[in-house]
Amino acid sequence: MHYPSRYGIVAVVAACFVLGSADIASAAETAASELVIIPGSDTVEGDLYAAASRIIIEGVVDGDLIAFAAEEIVIPGEVTGSVTAVAPSVVVSGAVEGSVRVTANRVEVSGSVDGDLVGGAVTVELTPESSVEGDVLIWAYRLTAAGVIGADVGGSQRVLELEGSVEGDVDVSVGRLVVTGPLEVGGDLGYRSGRDGEGLDQADVSGVIAHKTPLPPNIRVRALGILTRFLVVLGLTSAALLVGWGWPDRTALAGDLARLRPWRSWWWGALVIISPLIVAAVAASIAAIAPASAFVPLLAIFVPLIVALSGVVLVLLLVAGVPTVLAIGRSLRGKRGMFGAIVIGSALAGVVWLLPHVGWVVPLMVLPLGLGAWILAFGEEPGEAEPVRDQPEAATT
Repeated sequence: MHYPSRYGIVAVVAACFVLGSADIASAAETAASELVIIPGSDTVEGDLYAAASRIIIEGVVDGDLIAFAAEEIVIPGEVTGSVTAVAPSVVVSGAVEGSVRVTANRVEVSGSVDGDLVGGAVTVELTPESSVEGDVLIWAYRLTAAGVIGADVGGSQRVLELEGSVEGDVDVSVGRLVVTGPLEVGGDLGYRSGRDGEGLDQADVSGVIAHKTPLPPNIRVRALGILTRFLVVLGLTSAALLVGWGWPDRTALAGDLARLRPWRSWWWGALVIISPLIVAAVAASIAAIAPASAFVPLLAIFVPLIVALSGVVLVLLLVAGVPTVLAIGRSLRGKRGMFGAIVIGSALAGVVWLLPHVGWVVPLMVLPLGLGAWILAFGEEPGEAEPVRDQPEAATT
């Protein structure tokens, strides 16, 4: 069972506002780059699309709210429709007559939601004052639900803390279930976990309490995974043979460099592979120190660059392992040509890749080493690397 990891979420889209009054249109226009705020005395007639660093809804949105923020979205006012929100922090302390769909690092609900609450986050807190009339479907590291839930609770959480009331069923996959206070469940309390729930004596369950063990790995899924890896190895081997046929001298040189300069090749290859992450880190650092008004323009510059760089790296990885498998094949005893060495090396790497617990080593070593060897090979001419060739056996008398 997989649980969400801790991460920060940043998503920005082009913003447009469909507003029914000149006052709101003016406020949104002036706040588009940093702050969108609907004052308590104002009403937005119709749906509101908002993108900014911070979004605060103190008044009324008479329609749906679709909001994307770089810092936070706070709703102490009223939304007569549904809310779709993406931001590092989302707080609903007012009233939402529809459903709330959210992706965030932190979500807090202390107001009322007449529809469903659906989302993915690191932490989600439903305070004792909260009320959700529909289902609560949450995928999070930690979910704390202490208010009133009018339907079912589902999803997957690493830690689930429950109290208050749930009028429907509880059916979750959790690492740890804790009943932190008096809890009323109108249906069944079912949880799939590797450990027993804590504090269940505080729960008043109308149905049954069902503790289900974690699902074992599906044999068909595992078989499909093995078949997929086999087909990947077969496809990459075919590509490697095609590359060797098209550029025999350069391929032979790259294979020799992978043997002669393994560490240098690996570091160069690893640097290229992680280059999108390096650019993303630089972009995040610049965005952190830049004014909030520059957030959207910076993303418009860096996001296409990161996507394009990632695409180039993915294409390179399709042939990155050729020098490595060639070096593996030539390091074994026996005399064989380049194509035979590629086939033998690919087969050995593929077998190790299929092994549980150690298979992850293959892409970690094969791809950076091979990619770095290609980089070094295109910086030299064939013959400069003093390649190691298979030597004939010494004559014996």
